[in-house]
Amino acid sequence: MTANYRADFDIPRDICYLNAAYMTPQPRDVVTATMRGATLRSQPWHVTPTDFFHDVEELRATFARQVNCSPDNIAIVPSAGYGVSCAAINMPLSEGDVILGLYEQFPSNYYAWRRQALASGAEFHIVNREAGQSWADALLEAIRDLGDRIEIATLEGHHWASAEFIDLELVIPALRDVGAKVVLDLTQTIGGCPIDISRLAPDFMATAAYKWQFCPYGVAFLYVDDRYLEGVPIEEPWMSRAGAEDFSRLADFTDAYHPGARRYDMSAKSSFSNIAGALAALQKLEGWGIDTVSKMLATTNVRISEILASHGFETMTADARAPHFQGARVPAADPRKLAARLVENNVFASVRGDYLRVAPHVYTDDTDLMRLDDVLAAALA
Repeated sequence: MTANYRADFDIPRDICYLNAAYMTPQPRDVVTATMRGATLRSQPWHVTPTDFFHDVEELRATFARQVNCSPDNIAIVPSAGYGVSCAAINMPLSEGDVILGLYEQFPSNYYAWRRQALASGAEFHIVNREAGQSWADALLEAIRDLGDRIEIATLEGHHWASAEFIDLELVIPALRDVGAKVVLDLTQTIGGCPIDISRLAPDFMATAAYKWQFCPYGVAFLYVDDRYLEGVPIEEPWMSRAGAEDFSRLADFTDAYHPGARRYDMSAKSSFSNIAGALAALQKLEGWGIDTVSKMLATTNVRISEILASHGFETMTADARAPHFQGARVPAADPRKLAARLVENNVFASVRGDYLRVAPHVYTDDTDLMRLDDVLAAALA
């Protein structure tokens, strides 16, 4: 029997939702907290200056605790793409430098660096892997070939489309050996499996929180290494400035920011509904336990892999893919047509490139897996 927390969600029984890598439904507690924040905004006579800062700092500290770093290294941003752009503008490039990226990586991790390459004359070198080759081996080969020309590498922990595992603990030291900087997008990793950001020690790390972490859309996190805490933010919101808590003195202009990565915070960080919902979401995950969630997803994902393989999908071995979701090729069917057939039967997954991406979460139960099996059998008959 698949362990699950489906009772914490408002998911109709006839819905089989296997699309967490796209966006997750939210636990009832998170919906309630979000609505409570919206109610506060609707009654501004109850809003105090403290309300603009308290939950934001609680959210920052909670996320930092879950990835094992100091809250002072975390900024609250609206999206992973925003976070990557923060990194890009704080990493100067020169003509002839190399930016190392992944083939078919998420667009936000392409466009920001493409712009920087065009502006500086740097080369944006895209790494692909040969058949049967791991991402780590392909990246290590590129590092050997390009050496100290590599200025920046923009990487993911698990490929967003295929769910292939990228061994960052192997790749990052090799990049450091040639003097390269490292920017990570861990949107498809954090919340699905444990992450120790202090161990990985990137220069920047961004993650959108509306997928595996159940947060409202418009809340994301940016890790900033100590070396960049004096960097240039994209925006200059008044709330990032020292002394902003005293509304009576806001016109006492200052060049000083709040300490740490807070200078990179988005201007809308005090959205009462979004912040309340995000805090409730991370607290829910923390209550379940990241290790517990990770083990649940790994067990469910093995069963999904078995189901997919039984219907002729090209699946990956467990060590080659993410533990919490997967992409699989369908040799004899158009993935888009197959996805449409699944939706007709209230089974929700995503097509990304040539892959049918299947992404469970803690609400996935035995009934969902049996439904997936039955609907695939009918669709591929």
